[in-house]
Amino acid sequence: MRDDLQGLFSPQSVALYGIPRGLKPGKVFLLGLLDQGFEGPIHLIHPSAKEIDGHSTYKDLDAVPNGVDLVIVMSPKETVFSALAECARKRVKAVILYTSGFSELGGDSGRADEERMKAMAREGGFRILGPNCMGVFSPGSRIAPFPGMPKTPGSLGFISQSGSLVNLFVNLCSAKGLAFSHVLSTGNGADLELADLLAWMGRDEKTRLICTYCEGVRDPAGLIAALRETTRDKPVIMWKVGLTASGARAAASHTGALTGEERLWRSLFRQFHIMDVYDIEEMCDLAMAFSCMAPQGTGRVAIISGPGGPAVSASDAVERCGLSMAELSGETVAALRKVIPPTGTSPANPVDVGLGAAFEVGLYREALAIVLADPGVDAVLMLGGGASEDMSAVYVQDLIRAQRGTDKHIIAIAYPGFVQIDQAHLLKPLHDSGMAVFPTPERALKAYARMIAHYRLQPVPA
Repeated sequence: MRDDLQGLFSPQSVALYGIPRGLKPGKVFLLGLLDQGFEGPIHLIHPSAKEIDGHSTYKDLDAVPNGVDLVIVMSPKETVFSALAECARKRVKAVILYTSGFSELGGDSGRADEERMKAMAREGGFRILGPNCMGVFSPGSRIAPFPGMPKTPGSLGFISQSGSLVNLFVNLCSAKGLAFSHVLSTGNGADLELADLLAWMGRDEKTRLICTYCEGVRDPAGLIAALRETTRDKPVIMWKVGLTASGARAAASHTGALTGEERLWRSLFRQFHIMDVYDIEEMCDLAMAFSCMAPQGTGRVAIISGPGGPAVSASDAVERCGLSMAELSGETVAALRKVIPPTGTSPANPVDVGLGAAFEVGLYREALAIVLADPGVDAVLMLGGGASEDMSAVYVQDLIRAQRGTDKHIIAIAYPGFVQIDQAHLLKPLHDSGMAVFPTPERALKAYARMIAHYRLQPVPA
């Protein structure tokens, strides 16, 4: 299967079949490849144009003088089968079908057309992604379906039936320092669907964690086999939609997906230790936890905070998430008493360093060093920051230095409204350092707890 899909993930040449004149939706594929700096030849196919945007064109694939690995088809629906016939003659390796108007419209004809596509792919020796999809983002191979996507490869994989969610999820994660190995939009999944791509990513050495957005599947048995193989070695996070009557109707009109009963999906999640989520933020939070925190410790949490209220709320969240508040040793408490002010503070867990720490951020640094040295602590939740951008920048650098000097987890909370500064600019060093950063303690602790629980059930491979 790895060799089967190399033309999709690592093409040496690409053809854009039916690329439009002017700024129309299909043009984003050319802009994405150029923006990424794709190094192989890009062949433009148009029935009548001599050139598009300064690039010469060919009337059809047969006219291209050299071989083509990947063909992205964006021509009208009535031309799709002739395009696939050309792909077979050209002996291409993979096809991305952006063209829509098949099973997502309902009725038997769209399903029949997709079965015909699959048969043509089998006879022609290539695989099809789509139809009705945006295709592949693989920064290591310098291919992207949109311009402006990140260029740094990472270890996070994402498989989505929605093309727009590809862009949204990649942008959301990239802003938090998370980078991707491969991202795919499967659309209707006439040929390649979730099961095929899960199995491929499960074997891919570049991918450590797999996130999925799933509306439904055509081959439940294939999905079960892929999950059985993939979840042995890698965590899988699934955002399964279409579990309500309204959602199922929406999924059917979006990608023609058959969604299935909720109780069956819940059983599948339990059987294979899949982490199910309900929205894009929860999926991003889990991706952050698995990407930035190692599977170690038993979830004993210490909280260090300047503001008092959020520390109390965070303490509630620790227990509600099935974690435990770390019991600080007598030596740790005594050491904290020596560095934090005597009034308006507390050396017990949660450690309250007082609101004055916003003006004297060294208090956070000293308290963190003391708590990290306590053998009864697995993770430290940091709720704080400076009173100015310069003070907060010092606070950020102190966290980074502390993380480099420990194998314990430091979880940074960028609490909304704590300081009126440009948080995105201020937090970038934390993201670049690989630290786990969350907007609230509750979201942080829920993600951390699910990560710890997953590895307790699923032993980490050696």
